[in-house]
Amino acid sequence: MGKMKFLLVASLLISIVFITTYAPSTKAAEYKLAWTTKASMPTPRAQAATVVGDDGKIYAMGGYNATRILNTTEVYDPSTNTWQTKAEMLTAVRCAAATKGPDGLIYVLSGYDGATYSAAVQAYNTTSDAWTSKSSIPYPVLFAAAVTDDNGKICVIGGTETAGDTDRVQIYNTATDAWTSGIPLPAPRTQLGAVKDRDGFLYALGGQTWPATVALDAVEAYYPGSATWSTRPSMIEGMNEFGAVLGADDSIYVVGGGKEYANNNPPFFGTVMVYSILTNSWGFDASMPTPRKELGAVSIGDSIYAIGGCNGTYLSVVEEAKIKMPNQTPSAYIDSVTPNPVTINESIMFVGHGTDPDGYIIGYNWRSSISGTISAAATFDITTLSNGTHTICFSVQDNSGAWSPEVTATVTVNKPLADDPLYQKLLDLNAAISNLQDQNANLTSTASDLTKKVDVLTMELLGTSVVIIILVIAVITVMFMNKRKPPPTTPPTA
Repeated sequence: MGKMKFLLVASLLISIVFITTYAPSTKAAEYKLAWTTKASMPTPRAQAATVVGDDGKIYAMGGYNATRILNTTEVYDPSTNTWQTKAEMLTAVRCAAATKGPDGLIYVLSGYDGATYSAAVQAYNTTSDAWTSKSSIPYPVLFAAAVTDDNGKICVIGGTETAGDTDRVQIYNTATDAWTSGIPLPAPRTQLGAVKDRDGFLYALGGQTWPATVALDAVEAYYPGSATWSTRPSMIEGMNEFGAVLGADDSIYVVGGGKEYANNNPPFFGTVMVYSILTNSWGFDASMPTPRKELGAVSIGDSIYAIGGCNGTYLSVVEEAKIKMPNQTPSAYIDSVTPNPVTINESIMFVGHGTDPDGYIIGYNWRSSISGTISAAATFDITTLSNGTHTICFSVQDNSGAWSPEVTATVTVNKPLADDPLYQKLLDLNAAISNLQDQNANLTSTASDLTKKVDVLTMELLGTSVVIIILVIAVITVMFMNKRKPPPTTPPTA
């Protein structure tokens, strides 16, 4: 009995030492992660399946809490920082693989049910809160990793089968509810992690091979359809029973973990190793507050969540790490400028807005190429723009202090017509044209009168000519008649 007490005390001391004193040997130049503690999971547990559903919530399913294997389903809503209990699994399992399928269902695959390596494939519908059974996995396995590839196939990678650790890759087609075999890993391993990157590569990370006592640092990648797995740079150190996720920065995060195969045995790590796919290199980032292994890890947006696990006790703790992302530039939009054009002292309304893909808008700036800065509001009226053609420039500022590129609009501000010399010239010209039109009208009237008089004279002359002609004809006729008249008869003289 005394010996057992000594071993228990020694084990606790070792656990404390490994939890509190471990520090990474390599440190990133600047940490991207900032950790905070969130609402605890209702049921403390390790070896649970954790998956993000189509609804953006985190589902924790099954697992182990030192006294029993669980069939509990609990869901965490990041927007409200609250947990709810959902429908129980059909089969209680621990050490199961899990992923979200292309059909939106969450699949919990195989695992250990307390008596056997379970062949059960359980699918959960987050909308109806209901579980259904699917076609059994051909080779039951625990401590495998699962990921859904870009072809919509679920890949169950490695793990421990009844015959020992395996290099097997089992592929499930959700559309046909059928299983096939994939390209095997280069070597058997269990308690590993798996991640799919944005280019469709599947990564198998770390793990362990029983009965070896050294955790693996191996990393291999596979592109669906290729013939083999390819080697990637090894993790900074070997690790098993960790959480692995792809971050919003396209880096792979290996969170926590351990080096001992047995359940809830030290050491327990809070370290975070980061693999940059861009640079093909590893580094450390900020450790999570609670060291642990056998935890779940998921990513949502720029957040990583570490859920449950164990470090000598079974945990309900949930911690969130925000990834410090390079700030994305906001965008500005001019919605309307009305009326346009305007006259000096006339009110003109400007309406604009901005968007920011990774934050929110806190500032606005409007300026005129003629009048300078005119407003720091999204919407405003102004009556003081000076005469001329203004190029209006609008930009917005995000909550990180970055300004958007300027967008522009053209506004024309005219003088009052009464003050415009050109307008006066136009008035004078119009008056001159009107005067000319009046003069033309008078000339036209005079010409008309003259035409009428000429017509009268013409008629008079024509009448006189006719009379003269008639008189001439009469005279000629008389003369002609006189010539033809016989001379008078002279009586003969006696």
